[in-house]
Amino acid sequence: MTSFRSLLLAGGLFSILSGCATTSVPAPFPTSFADGAVTFLGAAVVPGGSKAAADLSGLPHVLLEDGKSFQDSFDGFGSGFAFTGQGTRYFALADRGPNKVQYKDGEKVDFTTSYANRYQRVDVAVTKKDGTWAVTASLEGTTLLLDQAGTPFEGLSTAFTGIDPAQNRRFDPEGLRVAPDGTVWVSDEYGPVIRHFDQSGKTLGSLKIPKNLLLSKLAPTLPEEMDPSANTSGRYTNKGAEGLALTPDGKTLVVVMQNALIQDGGPKGLTSRFLVYDLTAPEKAPRQLEYIVDSTKFGLSEIVAVNNHQFLVDERDGVPGPQGNKRLYFIDLAQETPPTDVSSWEKLPGDGKAEGLVPLRKVLFADIGALLNTAQPFVTPAGLPDKIEGYAFGPDLPDGRHLLLATNDNDYAETFPNYIFAFAVDPQALPGFAPVRLNPGVSIR
Repeated sequence: MTSFRSLLLAGGLFSILSGCATTSVPAPFPTSFADGAVTFLGAAVVPGGSKAAADLSGLPHVLLEDGKSFQDSFDGFGSGFAFTGQGTRYFALADRGPNKVQYKDGEKVDFTTSYANRYQRVDVAVTKKDGTWAVTASLEGTTLLLDQAGTPFEGLSTAFTGIDPAQNRRFDPEGLRVAPDGTVWVSDEYGPVIRHFDQSGKTLGSLKIPKNLLLSKLAPTLPEEMDPSANTSGRYTNKGAEGLALTPDGKTLVVVMQNALIQDGGPKGLTSRFLVYDLTAPEKAPRQLEYIVDSTKFGLSEIVAVNNHQFLVDERDGVPGPQGNKRLYFIDLAQETPPTDVSSWEKLPGDGKAEGLVPLRKVLFADIGALLNTAQPFVTPAGLPDKIEGYAFGPDLPDGRHLLLATNDNDYAETFPNYIFAFAVDPQALPGFAPVRLNPGVSIR
């Protein structure tokens, strides 16, 4: 038999074949991406605050504790955004609910409200006519997130019960992904907890969270939880499990912590821990990998899968307008030098650097803030939203480019409406791209 040798690029991995022997080595890590790799197309605008329409939850049109927000508002749905793999249907995740208005005695619960947690079922169409792109969004349904007894989770801080976060009814959902079997994964920033739901919104279960991410004493307010006499390790309040990615094969779930754990420096730390779960063995503890942010002013809000090992990470500040920084970085779990599993590291150094410690390597994929500030698709004087928190790849555009959608968390206010920004990605920039697909026979509501 004639021996041969070839170099193939498939899903970002090179396979070197010689006769019948096959080995795989990581593809060279990109050093940069072309300026034109990502192009802004347009935006859909959904009013927020008092101008928000009612959603399809069937909940009563009643004011919440802040006296300004309604229980049934179609608002605040940009904390997480996921393509379902069916048609133009997306799931848009609302977080814990309104908490920006200071109301009487609200400081006892961090000004949270008894907002019932939910995600919106939205159809997003991106079309081109006469050389101009249009982005439209229509609400098709609302799914409440329910515990195993069928009671909605809610954002009010006092809804927590006991020590085990998985038993708590207080919920701050921040990341959402649809699995090939049609079920839904949601990350909870409060716990952190990674919950699994069926399409009716009922809890199927949750993944085990490593002890080093958990607080020993939960409390309804940030000052209480962050009292150093109570908690010296675990997630920092409101900076927990923020982003969520599911690989197209449905086998790997990646959870992104918004900022450093308490023991890793908290708000003064530059490191975020990524939890990498193997869903083929969900009882196993996840790997923990280190990611270093550009500045302590930045945090991570989202991660979206490119394929089964490559991802885009949303790194941003909380600054609106032309000075705001909203960046997408490319990472690869199969990087040339494997990232260190830091599960056994009691604490990470403040700058994230230590002998023998290999972080996730990153390279800027797109400056989303700059693209939006150049396009100026905004409808309020505030301009660029402070919180762009949701990203999802949708079905490819007719010209073959990949569709990437981004959403903002508007905090249920009129300062920023709910935007759905559409971008086109040159397929040559992501040669290993794999689309979201459902298993045969699976249908999305």
